[in-house]
Amino acid sequence: MKSGRIMPILFGCIAAVSLPALAQPQPNAQWRATEATLFDLIQNGYGIVAVTSVAARNSGLPEDTYVLQKNNSLYRCVETRAAETGTVRSTAPVRCAELVKPYID
Repeated sequence: MKSGRIMPILFGCIAAVSLPALAQPQPNAQWRATEATLFDLIQNGYGIVAVTSVAARNSGLPEDTYVLQKNNSLYRCVETRAAETGTVRSTAPVRCAELVKPYID
């Protein structure tokens, strides 16, 4: 088989595997991604109840997790940082997720 025919097949297989996985909720997922930002949550009355700082599993960069709570609602926001000549800067947007009841089929 020519390489020109293999590439479209390979890309089709990758898309078929990865796109549905991103579009559908994962079984037993405890956290659902949200468009709300850390700023939005604080402005809406959520308070920071815990902060952890560890090295991210995939990059080894420092990662801070903020846990925010308001009544029975809980969010976590994760910020990955990079050291840059004595200063610390964010390497990616802060990602927030809401604690939800796990999806069970």
